[in-house]
Amino acid sequence: MSNSTIHSLSRGLRLLDYIAQYPEGVTVKWLSAATGIPLGTCYHLIKTMVEEGYVEKDKITLLYKLSYKIAYLYNQMRPALTVPDAIRSLSHEIVADLQETTYVAKWEHEEVIIEHIAEGNQAVKVRALYVGYRDHAFVHALGKAILSALPPRVLARYRQTHFPVARTARSHATDEQIVRELQITAERGYSLDVGEWEDGVCCCIGAPIFQYDGTIWGAVAISMPESRYDPRSEDTVHYLKKYAQAMSKYLGQPQSSRSSVPFLSGP
Repeated sequence: MSNSTIHSLSRGLRLLDYIAQYPEGVTVKWLSAATGIPLGTCYHLIKTMVEEGYVEKDKITLLYKLSYKIAYLYNQMRPALTVPDAIRSLSHEIVADLQETTYVAKWEHEEVIIEHIAEGNQAVKVRALYVGYRDHAFVHALGKAILSALPPRVLARYRQTHFPVARTARSHATDEQIVRELQITAERGYSLDVGEWEDGVCCCIGAPIFQYDGTIWGAVAISMPESRYDPRSEDTVHYLKKYAQAMSKYLGQPQSSRSSVPFLSGP
């Protein structure tokens, strides 16, 4: 934490992040145990956020949830989100067919930013991923799909300011692993995250989306329990790649224009 950081504000925002992962609500004691923030401090911070309208206490369950102010902030930000309606519609088609949560991320201002989430009925939703999320791109499928398609000089610039973190014991987060993972992703045209983001629970498959000039626009990904992922079958992979190509086509990218491997093709 930098010297300029206001400690109490940082703690309060951290509590909001944890509360957001559990829409059904949480207790203050659980928040204290999960974050390591002292119980008395948690009570004080939650009380402040309740008074300001960012958190509310459910009158029946007595659990704390995000409140209307969060929705207001999201609605103020929403016009700036730039996922075309056609791509949103295609992501919902995936959900209708597979019943798995579908994510769309965009490469914007040299960041991997999740900009749309369509939830499925039987899906496993990755709790820590939300619209606006931009961290840990090296270990989730959306990030791998996008980073593998960047010119080497742009990727090098990204790596100078984004340091990989192993979220689980299965995360491919060393320099050697990252380079190899992005090469494999570029060569086969899709990305995999098997237990790298959430250990033992989730598998994600991603595919890049290209724009009219052949450069990377973003990526689409689906999440599922590992029990529903069969590495011997590429049916789901082919299905997702087909939709990624349809999204690319909507953005004007000719379907025959990507004959080279982006990660290996120079700046």
